[in-house]
Amino acid sequence: MAYKLGLLLSMLFLAQLFVFAGDLISIQMIYTNLDAVSVTASNLISSRGGIDDEIRNIVYSQSGGEIVAIGDETPVFGSVYEYKISREFSPWVISNSPMEIAVTRSVVIGYYS
Repeated sequence: MAYKLGLLLSMLFLAQLFVFAGDLISIQMIYTNLDAVSVTASNLISSRGGIDDEIRNIVYSQSGGEIVAIGDETPVFGSVYEYKISREFSPWVISNSPMEIAVTRSVVIGYYS
C-alpha cells in the first residue's frame, strides 16, 4: 500500500518536472531563434545604416519579436550601433507574469561583406 502512495506522489513531482523542462526548452528555442534573426538584422543594419520598417517586418515575421535601437545617437559610417530584439513569453511554471526574452547586439555601420 505504501509503495502505491509513493508512486502517486512521485508521479506528481515528475509531471511538474516535465512542465518545468518544457518551459526551459521553450525559452531556449525562442532565444536561439532571436539570436539567428539578429545575424540577419546585423547585416541589413550595417548595409543600410540603421533600422527601417523592412528590417522590423523581417524580424517580426521570422521571430515574432520587435527590434529597437539602444541609445539616442544618429548612426554614422564607422560608428557602433547597438540594438535589442525582444519577445514576450508566457511560461507555465517559471513565472506568473509574462517574461521578456531579449538579445542585445551591436554592429559597425558600413562594415559588411
